[in-house]
Amino acid sequence: MSFRFSIEESAVIAQALDARFAEHLQAEHFEVTGRVEATFIELNVVLANRQGTMRYAMDFRAALLENLLDEAGARALGLDFAEYYLDQYFGGGRDLLLPLDFQPYEVEDKVVFARGDITNPALDAVAEAILDAGVPLAPDDPRHQMKK
Repeated sequence: MSFRFSIEESAVIAQALDARFAEHLQAEHFEVTGRVEATFIELNVVLANRQGTMRYAMDFRAALLENLLDEAGARALGLDFAEYYLDQYFGGGRDLLLPLDFQPYEVEDKVVFARGDITNPALDAVAEAILDAGVPLAPDDPRHQMKK
């Protein structure tokens, strides 16, 4: 029973988030994917800028059995919590960030697990290029002494 959200479904959700939060977006857009497993649903929401210098990946999970929900109910719960969180995020000046590791959040009598991570893909690519190039240390670099 494991499957991913369809491309069409993901696009509809992303467009709805773009429209709902349009006044807060600064040359940014949402990307959405998701999956359904035997015991939970996972909704992956990314807020990314068009320059490729900011990517906020957010993951939301809702358990089926523990929340007494079917697949559709768990999807709705995950999406509702994502929208609630994004309201808080934008309303708080983008200062309210999700933790790096999944943490539980109570929503009435249900629980959603959420995590997030902000990266700079453009900077990551530059760093990878520097590492891949293997730029040698200068002969007088003190780090040569560490090898001895």
